[in-house]
Amino acid sequence: MIWSIFPTQDATIYEKNPDRNTGLDPILELGKTTSGADIYETRFLIKFDTAKIQEMLANESLSIGGNYTASLSFTTAEISDLPFSYTIEAVAITGSWLNGSGYKDFTKINDGVTWYSPNGGVVVDQWNLTGSGTQKVFNEVSGGCNWISGSLYYTSQSFNFNSSNEVNLNVTNIVNQWLGGVANEGFLVKLKNSELTQSTYPDVLLQFYGANTQTVYQPVLTISWPGTQVYDTGSMTVIAKSNNPIIYTKYLNGQFIKDTKARIYLGSRPMFPRPHFQQNSVFSNEYALPSGSYYQIRDAHNNNIIIPYSNNTKLNIDVSGSYFDFYTTMMYPERYYKFEIKSNLNGFDEYFTSNEFMFKITR
Repeated sequence: MIWSIFPTQDATIYEKNPDRNTGLDPILELGKTTSGADIYETRFLIKFDTAKIQEMLANESLSIGGNYTASLSFTTAEISDLPFSYTIEAVAITGSWLNGSGYKDFTKINDGVTWYSPNGGVVVDQWNLTGSGTQKVFNEVSGGCNWISGSLYYTSQSFNFNSSNEVNLNVTNIVNQWLGGVANEGFLVKLKNSELTQSTYPDVLLQFYGANTQTVYQPVLTISWPGTQVYDTGSMTVIAKSNNPIIYTKYLNGQFIKDTKARIYLGSRPMFPRPHFQQNSVFSNEYALPSGSYYQIRDAHNNNIIIPYSNNTKLNIDVSGSYFDFYTTMMYPERYYKFEIKSNLNGFDEYFTSNEFMFKITR
C-alpha cells in the first residue's frame, strides 16, 4: 500500500538576504551564491502533519518503526549551473518556526522564518544552540536553522551528471523519531556544506515546486508498505500466457472521493475462450491472475506515474476475483487518473491497459 500527504507549510531562507523568505511563494530553492571570496547559501524548511501519519498507521494496524518506508519527494521546476555531482541533505529541525508571508521579490518580513530567526523579526542569531544535539552550519552569516545531530535525524541523496534531478529522500528514520515522541518541527533541506564550499563548486540554483504551487507537483511525504497479499483462487483456474488474457473492470463507477481508501475489482478471461456446452456464455467464466500481479496509477493528463509498480502494489485475489486497494491522498480532485496492470505469466511480464481503466477523483 502507498499513502501520502502534502505539506502544511514551507519556506526558503537566504544567507545573503537573512531577513527575508518565500513563505508564500510557489517555488522552493536550494543554491549557492558567491560575492568575491564570500559564499552564501539558500536552504528551505518544510513540515508535514505527524498526526495524520499516526492515524493512518493505526487504521492499517501498522506499528511505529514497522515494515514501512517514508520518503520525501520534490518535483524540479528549474535548475541552472549544476556541478558534476552534488548531494542534497534533509535533517530534522529543532525549534518551532512559521512560514511567513514572503515572496521571491525579497520583501523584508517580520512574520515568518528567516536566516536570522525561526519566527520573524531581524534580531540576529535567534536560531541558537540551546539544547543538546543541535547544530547549525553557515558560511558567512550566523543562523540558517537549528537541527538535531545524529544519523537517525539525517538523510541524503547524491546526484551526478547523468542521473535524474527528481529528489526522493528516504526519511524513514526521521519520521520514526517523530512518531516515537521527538517533536516534529519539519525538515531542513540543504546542499551538503563540505561540497558547497569547494572552489570548483559553481554558483548553483535548484528550484522545486512548493506547497503553494498552483500545479499538481506539490512536495509529498509518502508512506509505503507491502501489506499482506490475499491470494485464494478458490475454484478459478489461473490464467496463462497462452490464453491471450483480457483484464476488465468489475463494478467500477469511475469516481472516487479525495482522501479516502478505494478499491477496484478486476476480472480476467481468455481473449478467445474455447466453446463447450454449458448454460452460461463461455465469456462469463472468470480466471484468476497469477500471484505476481501488480498495479500502478498514472495521472491521465500528464502521464506521470503517481503510484509505481512495486512489491507494495500487489493485486489481491479471492473467490470473487481480483482487486486492489489504494489511497487517493496523493491525487487531486476534479482530475482523471488511470491504472495499469503488470502480471507475470509463465515467467514473462505482461502489461495491460484499457480505456476502461480510467477514474476521476472528486471532492
